[in-house]
Amino acid sequence: MASKLDELQVEATKNYTISDPTSLYYFLNDYVAINTFLGRNNKAIENITELRKIRPTPAYRLPAKLQILAWNRAMSVHKDDGSDGFRDALSKSLRDEFNQADADFRNDIVNQQKGDYTSSITELYFDDMKKIIEQAQQRSGNKLDQGGAMMLLNLYLEYMLRKKYQPLVESVLFGISPARVNEINVKIPMRDGIKLNAYVYRNVADTSGQPAVISLSPYPSGGEALKGNVFATNGYIYVYVDTRGRRESEGDYMPYEDDARDYYDIIDWVSKQSWCNGQVATSGGSYLGFDQWQAIRKKYKHPALKAINPMVSVGFGVDFPRNAGQFYPYILQWANFVSGKELNEAVFYDRKFWNEKNYALYKNRIPFVKLDSVAGLPNAFFQKWVSHPDFDHYWQDILPNKEDYASIDIPVFSITGYYDADQSGAMYYYNQHQRYGNATALNDHYLLIGPYEHGAAQWQPNATQSGMQLEKEAQVPIYKYVIWWFDWKLKGRQKPAFIKDKITYFETGSNTWKGTSSFKNLTTDSLELYLTPAPVINKKRKELFSLSLQKPSGTASMKYTHDISMAIDSAFVFAQPKPFDDSLYMASPYNMVFESAPLNKDIIISDKILARIYATLNVPDADFEISIQEITPDGKDKNLAFGNVRARYRNGEEKGQLVKPGEVTELNFHNIYIYIKRISKGSKLRLQFQSTNTPYAEKNYGFGGVVSHESTTQPRIIEASILTGKKHSSKIVIPVTDK
Repeated sequence: MASKLDELQVEATKNYTISDPTSLYYFLNDYVAINTFLGRNNKAIENITELRKIRPTPAYRLPAKLQILAWNRAMSVHKDDGSDGFRDALSKSLRDEFNQADADFRNDIVNQQKGDYTSSITELYFDDMKKIIEQAQQRSGNKLDQGGAMMLLNLYLEYMLRKKYQPLVESVLFGISPARVNEINVKIPMRDGIKLNAYVYRNVADTSGQPAVISLSPYPSGGEALKGNVFATNGYIYVYVDTRGRRESEGDYMPYEDDARDYYDIIDWVSKQSWCNGQVATSGGSYLGFDQWQAIRKKYKHPALKAINPMVSVGFGVDFPRNAGQFYPYILQWANFVSGKELNEAVFYDRKFWNEKNYALYKNRIPFVKLDSVAGLPNAFFQKWVSHPDFDHYWQDILPNKEDYASIDIPVFSITGYYDADQSGAMYYYNQHQRYGNATALNDHYLLIGPYEHGAAQWQPNATQSGMQLEKEAQVPIYKYVIWWFDWKLKGRQKPAFIKDKITYFETGSNTWKGTSSFKNLTTDSLELYLTPAPVINKKRKELFSLSLQKPSGTASMKYTHDISMAIDSAFVFAQPKPFDDSLYMASPYNMVFESAPLNKDIIISDKILARIYATLNVPDADFEISIQEITPDGKDKNLAFGNVRARYRNGEEKGQLVKPGEVTELNFHNIYIYIKRISKGSKLRLQFQSTNTPYAEKNYGFGGVVSHESTTQPRIIEASILTGKKHSSKIVIPVTDK
């Protein structure tokens, strides 16, 4: 298989020039496994060296492919013949690699790796390989495509190294850091008689009670020890609990619905154990952030809970499984991922499968509610969610209410990122607490926000985020910040130096961490850019309108027309734009684009950008999206903001209000992200406006009924006349700061 994949890689290099760093990274990443299996050890070493140049590893992370690099280095001096000579060469190579790690983080890196080199992790790699093969047998006529074959080869390389050398690697790791962590499997009783499966991680050197940090999770990955070892060797007991119905936990799993009650019972049990000093905190991201906001609910808040650390928290009904009032196909992908006892990883990560099924639904105008049937994966979670299109009592009764926020009396450390897919959720909880919380608790709620993606903001950011190199000062050990914050709040140690104010934020473009009491206080002015029909000359696009600093004196309108029933060609909708390139959207016939003049000075965006677009529609409902880009003086295109609106939810999502065709409507884009960034003098700003017509989102045909049930066999024209003038001035408002 390695030889065949090598042939395909060679053919690709003959036919294509790979200049994009991200594509080159993944190309070289695949070549590491190919060259390793073909015995080209020096080539594999060169590949890894190049990978690290493309994506340098921050000091707090394990350098890319460290163990594979060590094995290839050992192979370059001694054949892997099972002899003591090779084992000695591999041990030395591993020690040399680990000892190059930054001294401040070496023990954490090593202890985390102890959790990765275990017999259970080795078997997980074997299980993952079996799933890929089974999937090929079931869906592809016993054939693997190139992506599946490459994934299988990479998994086999990791499996082979662990199977042959796990004890040797463990010996090296313990030689560098002798700390030992016990993993104990326990069953925690719930009030309704079921027992939840849990793993307790405790440093064997800790003989007295320590504060316990709990994560409640639906993701039984098998890699719980990676974080467990780090918490345990930094002075905490770590308790990882499987939600009911997952892995060996009893009961039935219905996502998001039982976590408040279960968290109380988990905290009650943990706080009474001899190894806990009675203080309990929670930590974790995404779903594990959501359920921490369940743990603070007044009815279920346990007195032993002393602090929470919700990161990149899912806002149930806010940004998942509905976002700006719209459902989207990923919710079925995730629902299938967490259905049953174990993670359905092979299907979840099969991008080709999901693209095909989503496009089939889209192309054939099949109602969104039938997506699980189209995918051949009937799912009760999915069906329950799409039966609640409004932000009704189903969602509201699960989320904390104002009494819950008012009753919070413990410190909170929230974390999110400018590129976090759940920033809307994370900020929803933060803003609700700011609105309803008591003064004492509000002074103890800290927010950290920086240029991070969803996964990166939960533990250890890579040096590359959302296709861009992180500025040096933004490369911070978030996991360590969490531990230092717990040290402050649970152990009375010094306030961490990284905390600048209630909100600690990174000013992208200035390479600086700063603090503010609120985004409102940070904002000192605003830049208003008005949408006008004045033409802008640009050789890349025939029709380009103006974003003007001057409020229009006369009244005008710009008509946008789109047949929402059409299926846009798959080559276009699945195309991936080149980094910093505007060609894809500038060439699109499906959007309107507005451009500003070059800025006459630097500005610093201080909060989320607002879009106030006045329009008349010809239909009672429609979905629109906007995006805002910065075009730097050297022509690079950089995303600043993205937002959606379903017209019926323009004034709120609790109950839709259909539009009266022909009447002026203000389209409010509620879900634009916060992105604090310095924009340089000479840069231009662009705004795209278009109907939401993509396989990645539920399609709204504009009939005004239940969108997930709608379809059509006829063309369906959406017309939006965007207004500009004294009375109805469509514009974007960019909050700025001089602080």
